[in-house]
Amino acid sequence: MPAADANYFTRPSDQPPGFVPFAARPLPPLRPVPLPHPTALPALPYPQRPSPFPDYELTTHLTPCAQPRAHRSATQRSIRPPYPPPQQEQLKSPSTREDKADRAREADALRERMWAQRVEMLGEPSWQEREEPVLWAMVNRFLRKERMGMGGGGGVTLFFVHANGYPKETWEPVIGILLDMYDKVDEIFVWETYNHGDAALVNRENLGDTFDWADNARDVLQFLLFYRPGLGAGAPVCLPPHERDEQRRVIGVGHSHGGEILVRAALHAPELFDALLLVEPVIIMETLAVPTRRASQRRRDELLLRTTLARRARWPSMEHARDFFARAPFFQSWHPAVLHAYVTYALCPLPSSSPGPGPEGKAVMLKQSPFDEASFYVEPRAPAETWFLLPLLDERVELRWVLGNDLAGFQGGEAYARHMVWRRPGNSSNTVIGEAGHFIPQQAPESLAREIADLLIRRDALPPAAQWRARL
Repeated sequence: MPAADANYFTRPSDQPPGFVPFAARPLPPLRPVPLPHPTALPALPYPQRPSPFPDYELTTHLTPCAQPRAHRSATQRSIRPPYPPPQQEQLKSPSTREDKADRAREADALRERMWAQRVEMLGEPSWQEREEPVLWAMVNRFLRKERMGMGGGGGVTLFFVHANGYPKETWEPVIGILLDMYDKVDEIFVWETYNHGDAALVNRENLGDTFDWADNARDVLQFLLFYRPGLGAGAPVCLPPHERDEQRRVIGVGHSHGGEILVRAALHAPELFDALLLVEPVIIMETLAVPTRRASQRRRDELLLRTTLARRARWPSMEHARDFFARAPFFQSWHPAVLHAYVTYALCPLPSSSPGPGPEGKAVMLKQSPFDEASFYVEPRAPAETWFLLPLLDERVELRWVLGNDLAGFQGGEAYARHMVWRRPGNSSNTVIGEAGHFIPQQAPESLAREIADLLIRRDALPPAAQWRARL
């Protein structure tokens, strides 16, 4: 059990906020997805790269997402705008007042279509069997070199899940600092959702209109159950299914959307996890369809949706992009190493069919389209389902809640945050990192790495039976 003095909030809110109970959807059974013929397997969009951590080998892998998807529109298109934009749109200056106004008008119109489609989706059953293309998630695997080929080890396996809008590589500054603090990590998996980063490039022909957060939880479970390569073993780029192997000590670290995903996965299969460190997780208590939903939360979500749809997504060159992000107010509080990782791995050259290189290099665009990023904000059910189910999470899975200093932002205020972190009170602790808001991994990677290291060090001091109880 975590020490009592580890808690920022020592008890729940005296007046817990009310919410409307509803029927949370049970996740459907998982099954391995057979791989296509070898000639039809996707390839990585970029070559394998050297590991930034000398003691670890880095390999990047593709793992098939769970089927069926929650709704047919996950892989079908009716309102999705083309991305990258048509050539005539690319030729326009993205920073003029007229262009910004045009993007805002187009975003408002698209926002209305997205909400209308979501209402239609809510009225249909989820996870109906159908023919659909395979989507692929991506994982970066860091395997400790001294364990390779030995078939086992006494260290931990860490599993990182990013927030909406951030490629998997933005975790690497946190990981690098952590590895300097704690030396008993055998293996690290860094997850990338199918419509983010390089994974979005792999899936670009099959990305549909909608995104259901519960599908991402199922994708994580699919990987951990059927596709995770054995410790010390090499693995192909496209991971094949296999029988469930020995369970390894898994500790999940999830930020924002990623925190919610890990909780939902652990609710379904708690035996896969020893502990979860949840960084500003988006676990809300109200669906967008509930009439009593607070007006302040509606305004916040509408603002997120509108600004994301209208955001700039292309630049004349990588140098222009770096200068843009360095000057943008939102990124001023970021740690320089995280900002460098974001610009390096969130952008890619415009396709060859677009206008040729300018005087300062080839034009670049975001790998994840603004539409895909915005689709996360039109998801009313899954975060609220996780809130509703949270008390049922097996207490053998330790929870460590790590919140930022802006509880009114994504946590709904102090009363909501206090209620959330004690909703499953057993084997749970919480803290607040004072020098960062919602974006703790981006703003305070050192403090977050220390939180992770402290969790691992404290768990090392537990008796073996307590360390491994999540497997029993």
